[in-house]
Amino acid sequence: MQKYKIARIILLFAVSVQMLSCSKTAGDDPAGMDASLALSLLTRNGNGDLALAGEDEFTSLAVYIFNHDNGDLEFSELVTDFTPESAANSYVRSVRVTKDKKAIYAVANYAGKNFTANGQAVTIDENTPKSTLDALEIVSSSFSADDIAMIGKTATTMSGTAVNASVEMERLVGRVDMHVFKSAELTDDLVELTSIEFRNQVVRSNVQYQSKAMPGGDIRRTETYTPAAAGYLDVVPDDADYAALKPSDAEKSFYSYQNISGEEDPSGAAPDDASTPYLLVNVKVNGAPVTYRGDLKNTAGFYDLERNRIYRVKAVVGAPNDLLFLRVDVLKWDTELSSITYDELAFAFSGVDYGANYGQVSQSAPATYDFKLTAPDGAVWAANLTNGHDFKLLSEGGYVSQGITRADSYSVRIVPAKSFTPNVERETQFYISIDGKKAKINPDNAGGSFAEGRKYPGTETDILIKQIQ
Repeated sequence: MQKYKIARIILLFAVSVQMLSCSKTAGDDPAGMDASLALSLLTRNGNGDLALAGEDEFTSLAVYIFNHDNGDLEFSELVTDFTPESAANSYVRSVRVTKDKKAIYAVANYAGKNFTANGQAVTIDENTPKSTLDALEIVSSSFSADDIAMIGKTATTMSGTAVNASVEMERLVGRVDMHVFKSAELTDDLVELTSIEFRNQVVRSNVQYQSKAMPGGDIRRTETYTPAAAGYLDVVPDDADYAALKPSDAEKSFYSYQNISGEEDPSGAAPDDASTPYLLVNVKVNGAPVTYRGDLKNTAGFYDLERNRIYRVKAVVGAPNDLLFLRVDVLKWDTELSSITYDELAFAFSGVDYGANYGQVSQSAPATYDFKLTAPDGAVWAANLTNGHDFKLLSEGGYVSQGITRADSYSVRIVPAKSFTPNVERETQFYISIDGKKAKINPDNAGGSFAEGRKYPGTETDILIKQIQ
């Protein structure tokens, strides 16, 4: 089956059509305008897998053709009426221009937006100069799927009287789709979603094509989503069922202008409460309020939110320990759902010492395990204890209780939280969850000496640990 992609391009070719618009030089043929140029602005959406309604349409267009070398405006047009439709996915216009090299600009869905340039308010009109467009910034108090600002720009050499050129239109926002679930260990618990907070949402952006420059000043805020009606979260689905979910299935879709940290080395990147994008998921677990935090990253490992990208977020509420299992897939807007796949789960787990291999710990003899998660990419794991009062997971000295997919192993260490007391039995179940689901770290038929051939005491997912003297 042929797969169609969302494409937004400006094509220049010979064609003539009439538009309802306000234009400069339309219909004129002044001296020097000896080349015929036709513009076609297209927005095509073959299957609409990841595009929400309206995201592939124009409600207003501003198109400019400048002389590339001297900045003279040779043609401009503003279109705000697509009668009989309220929006359109195509634009065509035939004009006369000079044979000099051209700089072509297009700003989509500009009507009703607030623009500035060099600190001064700007009204987009047919005479907006190239220097103003090059310095343009946009600020928004709200975002809507059917009114997303886009920018397009290209330089075209007029090698003849009929020249074809193209430029891909770029959405100025990124979209964050929140799919929220509860982990499998909370299957029997009532988990109610009360709100989602999108922290450091950016409301101001440059309007330069493919630019990562960030404006200065107070440009960030928090957007809070509250469900219209109370509801309880479902258990996290498997990867196949999750991959089939549509954008419209998301609990909430947030928009933001790009949020670029400026970091250059992902190994040293760190979240910043004052600037980098993150989410707070507020729930009630059996009536008790709990807040979970998750930070957004791009594919390079930076705490950035890029424009013209969709952040498909699987947020899994785990045990009430302020940990949110957050899986973020950063996708192009034209990605098809059928092309989203997930690698099979791949990990290595082993006991390091006597306490780990026999499930017995004391003040002088801990239980230490090595754990390495190598697939799927972007997955999050966490070590858990069912009895956090009598036992604890170390988080210092090179030991961790959570991590992500990587090539190197992690070390997990469990120690008693209290001194040994004769005639007092203390035990806990230790398990590792990956993306909110328990992993089989102690499978049957593994050649071990415990029940069903397991290497450690307990079940396939839970290792039994007891305190000894």
